[in-house]
Amino acid sequence: MAVFIPVFQRKRLGDFGVEVSFSHDLLDAYLRFVAARCRPKPVLAAGFDLLVFFTFTRIDPAEVTATEVLAFIADQRRPRHGNVTCLADGEMGLSARTVNRRLATRSGLFGYLVATGAIPVPSGLATRRRTARLAGTGRVALMRTPTTLPRLLSPP
Repeated sequence: MAVFIPVFQRKRLGDFGVEVSFSHDLLDAYLRFVAARCRPKPVLAAGFDLLVFFTFTRIDPAEVTATEVLAFIADQRRPRHGNVTCLADGEMGLSARTVNRRLATRSGLFGYLVATGAIPVPSGLATRRRTARLAGTGRVALMRTPTTLPRLLSPP
């Protein structure tokens, strides 16, 4: 396996645009695809999520397997910074929503790579069990997120 050390770069484009790159052909093509469909903040978030994932795995994007993804999930849920507890679900480590967002970015990348023919291995929804669908969303979650009520703001 080739070792990949991500180098995250961002550059402002005018008043409202942003360009995010890793100096890696596959990742840069995906981020250009995301930038064509999204506003700047989601592009930055996708770049950061990929940076977190590839900093952890240190594997070239074309060589990532399910083993690395499962290890990433376990790492994201481990206790951090003095056993901080997530307020939304009461568990240790990062919020399940944060981990799911990072996994969705990774899934989007690999779906893009499969669609463009850059990698031949299917990934994402097509490889998951159909019985585990989230009600009404058409998606399958890798991690359960808690159902929470909205927080009310005080009048001031």
